[in-house]
Amino acid sequence: MNKSRLRQLALARRKNVSERIFALLNEELQQEFMDFITSFQQPRVIMSFQPIVARKEVEMEAIHHALWSLGHQLCFPRVEGEDSMLAYLMHKKDSFITSNWGIQEPNPLTNARTPSEAIDLIIIPLLAFDAHGNRVGYGKGFYDRFLMDCRPDALKIGVCLDEAVQRIDDVEAHDIPLDLCITPTGIHLFDGFYQKNPFDSEYKP
Repeated sequence: MNKSRLRQLALARRKNVSERIFALLNEELQQEFMDFITSFQQPRVIMSFQPIVARKEVEMEAIHHALWSLGHQLCFPRVEGEDSMLAYLMHKKDSFITSNWGIQEPNPLTNARTPSEAIDLIIIPLLAFDAHGNRVGYGKGFYDRFLMDCRPDALKIGVCLDEAVQRIDDVEAHDIPLDLCITPTGIHLFDGFYQKNPFDSEYKP
């Protein structure tokens, strides 16, 4: 199935999911995420995101507070210009500002920019993904362009409330796949994860 069709189906499912099921899926995904992240023994620089509530993206507040409490540094994306996305360091007590698109973003006047090469892990919101780690977002390409500037060893972590499809048919040569994806039912590891061996100790999902 191609990206456009997968995007259409995923958006329709989100629109129709009940609040009860949505809350349950989030709770299960958050637990899976915390089981994963506690395998890191050293603090990391992690880029996360603020979910778009109207689009029923994965709820991240509990995850963010847990990451801060574990000593990790968190940065968040800000769209600048027509096609650029930059990361800014945020502390637990910092406030976000609302963009013209209704997205909570860092304030560039009060938060320091984080160079892309300083980021160890990138948490990426998804609409869909396949069994090989290929991903589907909203089709604007912001993450595609941002990931090209990140270190090759930076770990790319997808979070998705849906499970993997078998195959995305229209993957392009410049598409950058995930290293792993976390869903309500578990953690999906892809080739990049095993190549990078990112943990200080052995991890067994």
